[in-house]
Amino acid sequence: MNKIVEFEPIYKPKDRPMSIAVFISGSGTNLLAIHNEQKILEKLGDNNYGRVEVAFSNAPNCEGVGKAIDFGIPVVSLNSKKYFEILKKTKDDNQARNYYDAGTIALIEGICNPDLIVLAGYRRRLGDIFINRYKNRIINLYPGDITKPYLVRGVDAPIQALRAGEKTIKCSVFLVGGKKRFGPSIIQSEPISLEGYTEDDGELMQEKIRKEGEWIIYPFAIHQIIAKGRLGIDKNDCIYVDGEKMPKEGYQYNGK
Repeated sequence: MNKIVEFEPIYKPKDRPMSIAVFISGSGTNLLAIHNEQKILEKLGDNNYGRVEVAFSNAPNCEGVGKAIDFGIPVVSLNSKKYFEILKKTKDDNQARNYYDAGTIALIEGICNPDLIVLAGYRRRLGDIFINRYKNRIINLYPGDITKPYLVRGVDAPIQALRAGEKTIKCSVFLVGGKKRFGPSIIQSEPISLEGYTEDDGELMQEKIRKEGEWIIYPFAIHQIIAKGRLGIDKNDCIYVDGEKMPKEGYQYNGK
């Protein structure tokens, strides 16, 4: 007799688009990719997609804020640099971080009650209060394969891949939660070639990964998997897509 595996959907489709809050600190290029796909689906008359209803930034003057304003997306911000300076606390102070995140929650929920939090180049570590508030509803992107054993902080993903002898690289969308650097992998891009590149080509490789990976799989994960109710998670943090348990690498994108 087959054992029934119980898992919970990350999001259950409703009679409206899935509400998204996008968090940005930099250029906002992934916000652009997500928003562009949203507009395409809106024109097609599809109700099961994600709609960016608010953008939050800890860096009010960043380029991404300007993009959000141009798109007509409501923007709220809380300058993290000034915040911690005024409190005379370091960014690693847990209590101060939770105070900051409580303020962030109040700001975004003054606009909407998000079904999904999308970190798009957001350069702040989230505190426990935030992660608990949106458990299994926060996603992030990494320009590398988060299941590889050679990953370390402070070194760009493609450079780490080259040092490990890799000829290709995949970027990953993952759930944020708990104390681990990376939560469960949701989806990975198709392999992106690193042939002909050296460690001196860091920015060129990053741009290639953005174009061939990030700007494809992030909108896909949001609009085509999560917003359509296809993504689930069980009590052991195993990921399911369309009811099928995924390997630790997650769903492998192949153009559909």
